[in-house]
Amino acid sequence: MSRTFQNGLLVGSALLSVLPLMASARAETSLPEIGVEALFTNPFVPFYSTPAPIGGGDGGQYLTSVTGVTGSRMGGHGIEPVIHGQQQTQLNVLNDGAYIHGGCPNRMDPPTSYAPPESFDSITVMKGYQSVKYGPGGTGGTVLFERKPLAFTDDAFGTKATVNAGIESNGQARDAGIDVGAGNKSVQMRALASHFSMDNYEDGRGQEVRSAATSESFALLPVWMPTPDTTLKAGVELTRMDDVLFAGAGMDSPYSNGLTQRFAVDHRMYGDVVKGLSFKAYKSDVDHIMDNFTLRTNTGMKMKTLSESATFGGTVEGDLDVAGVPLSVGVDLQNNDRWAKRYSGMAMATDATTPQSYMWPDVRIRQTGVFAEADPTLSSGVRMRVGARYDRVTARADAADTVFGAVSANTLYINHYGITAEDVTENNFGGLLRLEYDVQPDVTLFAGLSRSVRTADATERYMASNSGVAASRWVGNPDLSPEKHHQIDAGVTFGASQWSNTVSGYYDRVSDYIFRDLARGQDGIVATSGETIYRNIGATLMGLEYETSYQLTSNWMLGGAATWTYGQNRTDSDALSQIPPLEGKLTVDYTRDIWSFGSAWNFAMKQNRIDSDTAQRDVQKTPGYGTLDLYAKADLAPFEVRLGVSNLFDKTYARHLNRSNAVDPTEIQVNEPGRSVGLRINARF
Repeated sequence: MSRTFQNGLLVGSALLSVLPLMASARAETSLPEIGVEALFTNPFVPFYSTPAPIGGGDGGQYLTSVTGVTGSRMGGHGIEPVIHGQQQTQLNVLNDGAYIHGGCPNRMDPPTSYAPPESFDSITVMKGYQSVKYGPGGTGGTVLFERKPLAFTDDAFGTKATVNAGIESNGQARDAGIDVGAGNKSVQMRALASHFSMDNYEDGRGQEVRSAATSESFALLPVWMPTPDTTLKAGVELTRMDDVLFAGAGMDSPYSNGLTQRFAVDHRMYGDVVKGLSFKAYKSDVDHIMDNFTLRTNTGMKMKTLSESATFGGTVEGDLDVAGVPLSVGVDLQNNDRWAKRYSGMAMATDATTPQSYMWPDVRIRQTGVFAEADPTLSSGVRMRVGARYDRVTARADAADTVFGAVSANTLYINHYGITAEDVTENNFGGLLRLEYDVQPDVTLFAGLSRSVRTADATERYMASNSGVAASRWVGNPDLSPEKHHQIDAGVTFGASQWSNTVSGYYDRVSDYIFRDLARGQDGIVATSGETIYRNIGATLMGLEYETSYQLTSNWMLGGAATWTYGQNRTDSDALSQIPPLEGKLTVDYTRDIWSFGSAWNFAMKQNRIDSDTAQRDVQKTPGYGTLDLYAKADLAPFEVRLGVSNLFDKTYARHLNRSNAVDPTEIQVNEPGRSVGLRINARF
């Protein structure tokens, strides 16, 4: 632990010396300042407030508490969120306005792993394609982790502070954080620091799961408001993960470092047409290492991968009023550079130093977009959103000809696809139309049509993982076409003063779906020996969601939610890989004065519909499960105390979604944690 953080932790510990500590690897506890919400349409707002898990300081684990969001697990950290059956770069995840593309080719560090949820003021989840303003792609949804300026209203300087700490029994997870700010209505400085560490947790059978992890995060956020209409924000943030173990991978991660810098200017105007201008820029740098010998006993060849990912981008946006219609127009940029080199070594060697694979051969992807989005109100009860965007994409692999180990990346591309990595240019067009209609005060209909386009990412297009065993080769396809999603969604919200309901559904017909498959000499595939490759297919995704809440009495609240997802590989007439089953939760909550108590029954049905014949990425037909969580909260101002028991009956289960590793692409399901008791203290001053 760094000395800087130790000093901050001593301050926090002094403030909480009379209170027990608490941490949560995944327990039913959440921080009061964080809300999960949705934009534009009502149907995606959770009607009940079940305390959300905060597993391992991991934003991905936190998101799995939202109806319609599930996750895939490799260990205790780095949970990969899945929305509408889509994941990875099918989702746009913005960390306070910045895109952070992880440094691990195997996604040990998805963007959400650099977003400790307790350090953000709000988390917004937009399922499906609801806006053209958040960059290219986002075909499955968009997640916004956001911080806001502190609410100082006087000329005199003031201070604000939030301290949180905790412990959890399963895995002995420990965390602490501090958020302090000082300033007035014109200038302020905010500093945040957090620390999380956990040992391996146990599943319901008492079997230890490799899941230990340590993470720290530090941020400085100055704000200057020279006038009431102008705000300048800057920020620098460091997130470090150390000694992260992965049960579902052939390697662990001794460290991952993420450094993010941000700058933004917002200026409100009062012209007849121009109402505001904003400029946002960011730079995020990630360096990552993974190996199979530092944190585990090695019995065979040593393997080590060093990698870096650098992303630079920004947005210039204008808010206009055209004939009474709010209109946003803008230009955005996202440049990502990645390289990853894997080394091997003999079992008796102390390190792996022999070049083995240039997994990301100096990949450079440039995306420049132009967008416009309007939100006209057609009448007092009818609202519309219409938007369009154009993205120009260029991609290249500058080191594709470099021989690293036995072969170059281009040799692998030729052996698997019969082509080399040429420079790629794409011109991608997308747009949307959404409508809401208030039939009566308690009934709203909504519907949307959209086309969204996602380019192939660095792994899908340029991965070059070599092996002497054909089934262990993992090679991207430089000739992939971008995914085109054509979606329709519709639904209704209805209820009464004590009752709220939302029923929604979506249908997504995808052209050129980027499919991770096994090589069998398919059209465009030269290899035939089961190597992991990528190809374009036709696919269909669809789903239904239902959420309800009922205020039984002034103290008792009942809630429920369920989501169902379906995926079809139209090209091969097979189930689409990695689609979650029907899942949901039922809740009972009681609130009185400063006390609240609740329970949540989380369930998932058996997933019988799997891809067992084509890509074979589904480990098995996953059994259904049900787990019971209990939680309580006391508001003892300025303290908030939360107590929770997750998986009360110590159920042994695994989510259907699983992950593969970059050494051996065999899919592995990792069991979820067994019973755990947690306690958390939050304090505001």
